[in-house]
Amino acid sequence: MKSYIHELGVIDKTGKTHPVKFKQGLNVVTGKSSTGKSALIEIFDYCFGSGEYTVPKGIITDSAALYYVYLNVNDQDFVFGRLPDGEKKAFFKREDGYHPDKINRSYFVDSHFIALDKFKKHVRGLFLDIDDVDVSLVTREQRKFNAKAPTPSIRSFASFMLQHQNLVANKHALFYRFDEKEKRDQVIEHTKIFLGLVDQKFFHLSQEKERLTAEAKRIDREQNSNKQLAEKQKQRIEPVLRQLYASMGLDEDYVTLQDILNHPQDAKERLDKIIRPEKISPLSDAITQRYFQLQQELAAKTTNLRRFQRQAASITRHITEEEKLVASGETFQLHETIQIAKSVCPFCRAEHEQLQQSAEHLKQAVSKLANNLKQAKPMRAKFESSLLDTERQIEQLSNEVIAITSQISEIEKSEKVLQEKKSLYESILVYKAKLDMLIDAVTFVNDAEVDERLKAARKALKEIELDLKKYNYKDELAKADQAVNHYMQDIGTYFEFEDSYKPINLHFSFETFDLYHLNSKDEKIFLRSMGSGANWLYSHVTLFLALHKYFASLGKKCAIPSILFLDQPTQVYFPSFKFDKSETFNKETIQKLENRSEGERQIDDDMKAVENLFSRLSIYSCEVEKEEGFAPQIIVTDHADNLTLSDGTDFEMLVNGNRWRNRGLINPVP
Repeated sequence: MKSYIHELGVIDKTGKTHPVKFKQGLNVVTGKSSTGKSALIEIFDYCFGSGEYTVPKGIITDSAALYYVYLNVNDQDFVFGRLPDGEKKAFFKREDGYHPDKINRSYFVDSHFIALDKFKKHVRGLFLDIDDVDVSLVTREQRKFNAKAPTPSIRSFASFMLQHQNLVANKHALFYRFDEKEKRDQVIEHTKIFLGLVDQKFFHLSQEKERLTAEAKRIDREQNSNKQLAEKQKQRIEPVLRQLYASMGLDEDYVTLQDILNHPQDAKERLDKIIRPEKISPLSDAITQRYFQLQQELAAKTTNLRRFQRQAASITRHITEEEKLVASGETFQLHETIQIAKSVCPFCRAEHEQLQQSAEHLKQAVSKLANNLKQAKPMRAKFESSLLDTERQIEQLSNEVIAITSQISEIEKSEKVLQEKKSLYESILVYKAKLDMLIDAVTFVNDAEVDERLKAARKALKEIELDLKKYNYKDELAKADQAVNHYMQDIGTYFEFEDSYKPINLHFSFETFDLYHLNSKDEKIFLRSMGSGANWLYSHVTLFLALHKYFASLGKKCAIPSILFLDQPTQVYFPSFKFDKSETFNKETIQKLENRSEGERQIDDDMKAVENLFSRLSIYSCEVEKEEGFAPQIIVTDHADNLTLSDGTDFEMLVNGNRWRNRGLINPVP
């Protein structure tokens, strides 16, 4: 998102304001050691919601009464402020433009100081409109206190904006705050939000998808449960109903089984009207036909049952034999030598080789068998699975045989009752009473209503899945990788990487946040394996320039502020400048501080590399502004000064009055 700092600074204890003013694009703050250059990045970080007060101890911390940042976010102006006591409060105020004359101690009234957590939410609202990033409410319920997943924070932006002095040329770390795994994981997880690939609706849709998926599964289970219940009720009622109709000699089902399941009470009333003495057909052989039909079914089921029982016995025997075979293979020992006698003719005393050859073949066969036994893979699992399936078939057939036998017994019993009572109607009433009892136990299931609910849930789920497909953020992240890698290829070409890494071929992934050089052998060489501080520096700079160019290309869609701090990148070339107290920056000063021997790299070469670095930063800013309409604001704090840039940019324009050779950030010191 288009953002830039108008100014940041300190208000000292006497009430005097010490501002550092910036413009859009490239800015340079140059000066000698201990003037407060590195404090600028810490002041910005502190005012941007850091919970730690890390401004370097010294004149600044001794003098400061308040720190502030005046910045523009998407054409709106804001002032953030923090007191130096480390309290969990921050100042937040909107402005209708940039009014530097307003900034003094009285401007920061107590009523605009708010709790730090609330401040972060206020500032987040300038960049993002999101409150809930849970894709699963079930996962949320499993968290302690049913807490929401951490929402994106402005603190995550700092990882993309700040390259501290100890980070800008670090071979072990690329991003600020990534030394804490939790913060690193949050930045990676939230990047798809920062890049505008997903929004609040995405997370709400994901939650609704989870809910509807669970609802559809629940209804599906209910439907299956209803089917199983209906099947059990059928199995209980159908035999009794068949016996009743057969006993009455009826040729048609006046009340069907489905009628009973659909409308139990209505079916019961209709049966009451049917089961009358005058409806009985004593000459019908229906009961006899029913009896013989059951006998035939019993014979068929019994045959199948015995077949499966034999199959189970066979599998059990195979399992036992397989166990013995495996055990034999483990204990079998093949003798290393075998004595083979010669075959000699008793008459001519001639020796024959046929027996010896046969013995050799036998020896080879025995050896092969021994190896096969030792290497044999057990098949017990397959046998056991097959045995389990067979046992289930046996159980089912056994239940069916018992049920048919029971029905046959019922017919035989009813005939005996008929002989004793001399009344067919009384025998039928026994079936009627049993059927009434079963009908009273029927659980009514409205399958149509369940089907409609399932259809509605699946339809809503399909619509949500179609909406979620529109986001397709994984493919978009892959495209983002390609864009950044393309930018790095172009940017890295102009930096002075070592010859063994030329042409530089850096690759970055938004999925892992790893950076590596892919060489001509397709080997991934990560930063930690690349030698030389210059390689580490240029890898950092190349990556962050490429990232911010990509962010700029996204425009308002990207939430990450287009601000980048580079703190003392030239330390790679001039490591001794931490002792720089000179009022000038020139070759003589550098030579004196560095005190290099004749065999070491020449100062002129290092100066060319430094000038090239700043030239490329200047060219980059101009190119991005030309392409996107604005350039990311780059703030470089360094010792380097009075450089000649290859693009013709006047270095003095980049410094813009921020040269601290005869002064520091606090000027004058109270």
